Amino acid sequence: MQPNGKFLSAIALAAGVAGCGMLAVKEQQQKLDAFCRIGGNVEGERRDAANFVVVLARKAGDSWQVADHFVREGPGAWQFAASAGTYGVVAFQDLNRDLKLQPDEPFLRSADLLNCTAGERRTDLALRIPAAGRSGRADTVDVAALQLRSFDQQLELSLGQVTAVGEVANLGDPRFDQAVAEDGLWRPFDFLFKGHPGIYFLGAYDSTKTPVLFVHGINGTPQNFRTLVDRIDRTRFQPWVYYYPSGASLAAVADHLAQTMRKVQAQYGFKSFVVVAHSMGGLVSRGFLQRYRDAGAAAVPLFVSIATPWDGHKGAELGVKTAPAVVRVWIDMAPGSEYLKSIYEKETGVPHYLMFSFRQGSVALGEANDGTVTVASQLRPAAQQAAARVEGFNETHMGVLESPAVAARLNELLARVR
Repeated sequence: MQPNGKFLSAIALAAGVAGCGMLAVKEQQQKLDAFCRIGGNVEGERRDAANFVVVLARKAGDSWQVADHFVREGPGAWQFAASAGTYGVVAFQDLNRDLKLQPDEPFLRSADLLNCTAGERRTDLALRIPAAGRSGRADTVDVAALQLRSFDQQLELSLGQVTAVGEVANLGDPRFDQAVAEDGLWRPFDFLFKGHPGIYFLGAYDSTKTPVLFVHGINGTPQNFRTLVDRIDRTRFQPWVYYYPSGASLAAVADHLAQTMRKVQAQYGFKSFVVVAHSMGGLVSRGFLQRYRDAGAAAVPLFVSIATPWDGHKGAELGVKTAPAVVRVWIDMAPGSEYLKSIYEKETGVPHYLMFSFRQGSVALGEANDGTVTVASQLRPAAQQAAARVEGFNETHMGVLESPAVAARLNELLARVR
């Protein structure tokens, strides 16, 4: 939850006073809603075990620009969020899984142009790639390399364009500063272009080491994991971090993480990775694992959650009921929400080690807690039943990430990963 450990107080303040953050919420969400949605399903006549890549191109005068691309491990749904404009869609079967269109790979160009207006939904497009379909190009097209990186250009294109897909960074990167992370809660649209959501490598990719993906909580930043990152065994593991706007709906974030991880896996071909999540990041991660595992991609031998409010937070419920503008994540975080129900409607197939935190003597709404999240929420019965093991630590909600005992236990768990 919030790094300052005062989530409930922040919600109460927001509900009572329309401060700068609250005044920005409606405007920010209106900006996000102004994007049109383009999507549908893709399949191929060939039954090869191959990636499917859907490419969105935007008409700019007499020329075309690649706006975004969507990767699937097999046939199924795809979707883009883009600014209003005229678009074309092409798709191909990436037979060698290199995110590049070769002349001999099955290809389809949608016959119709899409004039997509602000807020419009065009999500019923069916793409069936013919086995004999070809692009007509004699050269190889590197889809990933065509992604634009200028902030101004990205603002006019797809939200997916601002996503980091395996970019190398360090925890001192200004994008990970707390002020930028807070934009992710109150100003999610601005965060897209200041923070650049996505998956970052904390070092050069090493095919001999298993990735450990760290997922932060609400109002959080990858910097929250500094102690755990510093203490993992770098001879066997490489740390990655997922950065996202924590004010967005959790389903949208889980979808984004699944799509981004598929792109990273398609590019680097790693066979397995571990997920470590703090607080609300655990809710994101479980939704992600449900989506990602469906794609049949890399194995996930271990999921570790730390201080996750599996049963939601009453502060979020209060915000939904009384705040002048509702941050969308509050809807998902309210106890009994549809998202909270959905994450235990089916199993992930991933061993889950559940760590909960408590600070003796602390109370919140009359319940034992860690200064931010109640123990009861962390120990939701469904979460306990699905966990391989449950262990508690006498730490505050943020202090648990600094705990030597937690770092030691994480290393013990990683040592068992094969």
